[in-house]
This record gives sequence, C-alpha cells and structure tokens, in this order.
Amino acid sequence: MSQFAKLCLLSLSLAAAVAQATPWVDTQDNYLRQSLQTLSHAGLLSGPVNTYPLMWKNIAADLQALKDDDYNNEVRFALAHVRHVLQTNKSDKTSGVKLKANTEVAGIQSFGETYPDQAGVTVFNEFQDTLFAGRMEVSYRDLNDTSTEQDVVYDNSYLAALLGNWVLSVDQISNWWGPGQQSNLLLSNNARPVPSLRVSRHGWDAIDLPVLNWLGPWSFSSFVGIGEHSSAVPQTRFWGARFNFRPAAALEVGVSRISQWGGQGRGNDFSDWWDMVLNNDDQQPNSDQRAGLDFSYHLHQLPLPLTLYGEIADDDNADGWPENPLLLFGARSYWGDDNAIHTVNLEYSDTYIDCDGTDIKGECAYQGELYPQGYTRYGRVIGSGYGQDARVISAGYHYQTFDGISWSAHLYRATYYDQGAGSSSWQLKGEHRRPLFNGLLSLQLRYLQDSPLLVAGGDNLAAAGTWEYRF
Repeated sequence: MSQFAKLCLLSLSLAAAVAQATPWVDTQDNYLRQSLQTLSHAGLLSGPVNTYPLMWKNIAADLQALKDDDYNNEVRFALAHVRHVLQTNKSDKTSGVKLKANTEVAGIQSFGETYPDQAGVTVFNEFQDTLFAGRMEVSYRDLNDTSTEQDVVYDNSYLAALLGNWVLSVDQISNWWGPGQQSNLLLSNNARPVPSLRVSRHGWDAIDLPVLNWLGPWSFSSFVGIGEHSSAVPQTRFWGARFNFRPAAALEVGVSRISQWGGQGRGNDFSDWWDMVLNNDDQQPNSDQRAGLDFSYHLHQLPLPLTLYGEIADDDNADGWPENPLLLFGARSYWGDDNAIHTVNLEYSDTYIDCDGTDIKGECAYQGELYPQGYTRYGRVIGSGYGQDARVISAGYHYQTFDGISWSAHLYRATYYDQGAGSSSWQLKGEHRRPLFNGLLSLQLRYLQDSPLLVAGGDNLAAAGTWEYRF
C-alpha cells in the first residue's frame, strides 16, 4: 500500500473521533498553519483563521461534519495532518522536554520556532479536562553577556477556564494577529510574550440575529498585560482587542487595536483604562494607541489556488484614517501530488513612515509619544519582526511529505533607512524538520548581510537546532 493510501486510511479513521483538544493552536508550528490555511482556502473550515492562538473547537466540529468527497491531493494531506494533530491532543495530560541551540541570535523572528537565545532547555507539562486546561513551561536560557533578561522564564505557560462559549486565561503566550506569513504589523511572536489576563471567544458560530448575521463566523480576543520592570517606564500596561470575521467563504477580515498605557508613575486604575479604551485621555495623555485592519481573499478561478492578503496599521495616535500607515501585502498559493505538498508566498512590508511633527522621515514607527522604550519588550519590537524604518520584500516556500519530513526556505530583501539614507541587505533562511529518536528535530541555517538586525560583532552565518520529546 502506498504512503498516500495509508494517509487516506488514517484520515478516515480519525474522522470518526470526537476531538477533545487543548483550547488553541499556538504560534510554534508553521507547517500546521499551512495546512489550516489550505483547508480554509478549500472551504472546509468555515471560520476565520488569522488570529493566533486559534481555537480548536470549531476546527474539530467542521472536520467531523465533513462527508467523504473527492478532494484533491493537497487537501487530503491537509485534512490528515490537522486530524492527526487533533488526535495527538486528545490526551488529558502531556509532558515534554525541548533542547535548543543557536550560534547567533536570529534577527528576524517569524511564525514557528523562534531563536532569540543562544541555547536553552525547556520542560513542560500540560493538562486538560472539560472545564480547565493549563500548561506549565519552564525554560533555562543561555543569554549573551549584554542581555538584561532572566535566565529562567515561563513563556508559553497558561491556565485557562472554559466558561460556556468563552475562554478566560492567565497566560504568557505568543500571539499572531493578521494574515502575514513572514511578519505582522501590530502583534507577532518577534518579542517575548507579555504576561496577560485574556478573554477569548471559544467558538466562531455566526450571530443568529438580523443585520448582524452578515458578519458570518467570528472570533474575538482581548487581553490586559504588564511589561517588564527594566524598561524606561517600568511595568507599562498593555491592552489589546481583536475582532476577526468571515462574511463570505472567500473573505476574512480582522480589526485590531493595541495600546500601551499606565506604568510606574502613571495612572493605572480602572478609570484610566476606561479612558484609554474610549480614547478619552487627550487632556492628560496616558497611552500610546495603535490600530490595524487586515484581510485575506481566496481566489479559485486561476490554475492554482491563490490567496491575496494585506494589513494596514495606524501607528501615529491620530484619529480617523491613518495618514502615514504601516503596510503589509502578500499572496499565497499551494499545490501537491501523491508524495508531497508545496506552499509558496510573496510578501511586502513597509514600516518606513513620516510621523507628525518631524522634519525627517522615519525614526518614529513603533516609538509613540509617552514611552521612551517604544513598542517593545526587552528591546524587540512587539509588531513587525523587521523593526522600524524598513521596507522588506520576502518569499517563502514550504515542502511537506507524508512521512513527517519537511523543508522550508525564506528569502528576504530589506532596505533600512537612517536619516533618509537607505542601505539594503539580504537574509536567507533554510529549515528542515523530521522525526528523530521518538521526538521531533528541527534544524535551521541562516545567512544575514550587515543590517540593523545583526548584533554588533555577530556572524553573518548562523545555525540553530531544536529537539522536542513528548511523553
């Protein structure tokens, strides 16, 4: 029996299983994300898939409701892949260890495995039942000598309560808000996650009311978090909210808003937060505001499936439509055969903007007015992985086989601006993932030309690896 036939049998056997998964899909597996986007493009997922963490609830329901059909090879692969992950997550308790090594801190962090440290050892334990789910993750990291961060961190930890169609959690998890494949403008995993209190809609069912039902399936997430103690304004507060909806099978829309507010020596009460939410703190400024609008649109009329996507963000605290927006646009496609699936994308990002009150363009994106540290956490921009004053065109390629072996490559051409003068650089990143010793091995090789993202004295060529074992 061929590998493809075995995979189809696995898919059919898993289709009858009632999935009881952990509450959400995180931002660490780009190959799983590619499969979810393929199913979304094919119309097999009915709701929005551009907000991470992405809830499992309706993904599982949509897949379980599918009837046998003559799907093409790449859709069959994506179905089997996602169903396999659901089956794996049915365990009510999972533990694991992850070993990570890295010769040079990665300048650009994208969706998937990140390498902000030189080395690390991580242990974790996660559990789930009908009401609660949680994960305790502890990482010991080998940091460079100039770092002000902690050696021991609890990133990716959470405790969540499932309350009807809502999930309430205390967490320190990465977010990815938007359709960008290599980066996003407002919220990505470029910086370490902010400790937060979060409320998220568990399912994405449409509102069964006149007028509102045109929104289609929708998701909502909002959080309040607190920044580090070592920043220029210690313990800066963060608030974010995102509404993501799918009014038509081909169209997905997201609206996001994120604010920095309060902090040591500033107003931190509920009334201060409420004034910030209503944008009513002009008389006594207490916040830097950011907002974004994004979309993805699926085309089926071409020889290959094509998704067009984009994001526009306001980073200058202005009311109304932004005069100097941050921009991101891209396209994604996929194809497959009996042995593998391929996905490709092309993306453009622009964070080089002209802000109010400045004579020279640049040096203002992600900076704001009240917080000297800007929109950062431990020196890394919370939004775009390219930072400010950058225009970047990038291309990505993913190749996945039916036996769990995957390859990917990303090419970046970036122009960084300093006082109006631009300098260009290339980055090439290659990744390989495969099962090894009952675990999962990921290898990465990067080349980065001189750029602001290359640390002083750093090597242009870097290698990194991760091995994860679960039990």
